[in-house]
Amino acid sequence: MNRRVRLGIVSYAHLHAPRYTAAVAEHPLAELAGIAGTGLNDGVARDEAHRYGVPYFDDYRTLLDQTGVEAIYVGTEPTRHLEVVQEAARRGVHVLCDKPIATNLADADAIVVTARRAGIKLMVPFNPRYQLPVMRCKQELASGEAGELVAIYAVKYGKLPTWARSPQQADWFLDPQQSGGGGFLDIGIHAVDALRWLAGAEAVRVYARMGTLVHPQLQAEDLGVMTVEFANGVVGVLSAGWVNPESHPAWLDVRFEVLATQRTYLIDSPYHAFTLYKPEGLERRPWWRRDVYGLVDEFVRAILEDREPAITGEDGRAALAIVLAAYESSKRGQVVDLNSWPAASAQ
Repeated sequence: MNRRVRLGIVSYAHLHAPRYTAAVAEHPLAELAGIAGTGLNDGVARDEAHRYGVPYFDDYRTLLDQTGVEAIYVGTEPTRHLEVVQEAARRGVHVLCDKPIATNLADADAIVVTARRAGIKLMVPFNPRYQLPVMRCKQELASGEAGELVAIYAVKYGKLPTWARSPQQADWFLDPQQSGGGGFLDIGIHAVDALRWLAGAEAVRVYARMGTLVHPQLQAEDLGVMTVEFANGVVGVLSAGWVNPESHPAWLDVRFEVLATQRTYLIDSPYHAFTLYKPEGLERRPWWRRDVYGLVDEFVRAILEDREPAITGEDGRAALAIVLAAYESSKRGQVVDLNSWPAASAQ
């Protein structure tokens, strides 16, 4: 396979953007076509373009108009995803859109429909699907080796985005008007997709409690706990949010316990990491983000092979619906049935 996909980066608003730029730049079947700003962290985006030796564009539409640009990674605030996808779709440009796909289901549906009508690939990069222990667990569940899946317990805790050691400004993560929610949406949606993927079925009922319990100054929740029942009877439990203190040795604390009739899986370290001991304390650092590289690889190969990516826009919409149902459940103090909840069934 000699052809390479020319792929551009739209926005450094999201803290994930530098990782995706690096993964695209090193992929043998991709070519980094350029980096575009959208207003937030433009200085960082410009510096990164210089570092990689690619053009920088003040307007992402100018990047989209460049000859031969086939695809983009979208790292804007989620409130801008629909706008960027619409512009890409008009030009037949494929989209790798960071999570959440949108902040509401109306925009999520519009994004999915826009991509389908334009015939472009639309992928949402949910990291757990490309973490090796989670991938192996999924394989054994699918093969029947583990017996019947019964329940999945997941934890995903992280630090406040504004504590990131990055030149990127991240205040928008803490503003629900721009981000769509708080820590449960930001960190938890990856695990929500993992629960749905491992269960192999759609969610039917959700019960959740959320609150601003660790950082009282926040405008949104920093912790949420959710129980979700899937159509095949599998039960998932997730506790997620921005609750790790600054002194925690790892930025993320991610765990999955998967219970089946023949086997139990405990995944307590999905990342390849090492421990760094420094005078001021210890720190856990990932040495290889195989998940990010795997996501970029899947997106690029889906384009080259002209097939659906492993994680579609519909998957992004389904994960968002579960999270929004969890918010509704916490607000009501009741179980939410996704089959009858009007917002979840709106098309």
